[in-house]
Amino acid sequence: MATTTALALIDVRLSPGEGDLLDTFDALPPGQSLLILADVAPRDLLQRLQADRKGLFEWSVLEAGPSCFRVQVTRRRAAAGAHREIGEALGWDHDRLDALERKAFECLAAGDATGSRAAWGEFVVGLMRHIRFEEEILFPAFEEAFGVLPEAGPTAVMRAEHREIEAILEALGRALAGDGDPAVLREDLHRVLGGHNLKEERVLYPSVDRALEPEERDALFARIQAR
Repeated sequence: MATTTALALIDVRLSPGEGDLLDTFDALPPGQSLLILADVAPRDLLQRLQADRKGLFEWSVLEAGPSCFRVQVTRRRAAAGAHREIGEALGWDHDRLDALERKAFECLAAGDATGSRAAWGEFVVGLMRHIRFEEEILFPAFEEAFGVLPEAGPTAVMRAEHREIEAILEALGRALAGDGDPAVLREDLHRVLGGHNLKEERVLYPSVDRALEPEERDALFARIQAR
């Protein structure tokens, strides 16, 4: 399970230098995180991390604009320049998202409406981004590697399940705002999302990892991080 804590804050709106980011990141123990705040997508900072701290970090978008961007950067337990595997990286993101979903409902049960809304918002942003980078980057890579059409094979099933997940998320958002029963809809989400993630982790991700050379996987994952 992905369990991380934001220990440090980099507020790009106050114009810190790139050295501030790298110095703060280097001081993090593995598994710990820092939080980046920006008023535009901090692509330059991501590119600097990808160039100078390759393989050492996870990049998790918590809020995606339009006027405020929040990104959690987590230190990995890895050697500098370590190659990435799609199954490891996207499985980690599955665990991170599962933890946010649990936190949202734990806060709700404890009467912490503010905490519940915050965790749910980060969960939805992260899951929707995860769906987009799979459909725009990962699935086409799988289809090209194995010669399958987008409308056929496992990626067609994955896309259909994404649409079902999106519909449940929308209904759950309304229910959490007082329009419906969130408990029933949460069971639906767990049923669809749990099975979906399992198929990806056992079939799709390992297939892509086997089909690509290490440098190709690194390049693919860099594109995913930048989505």
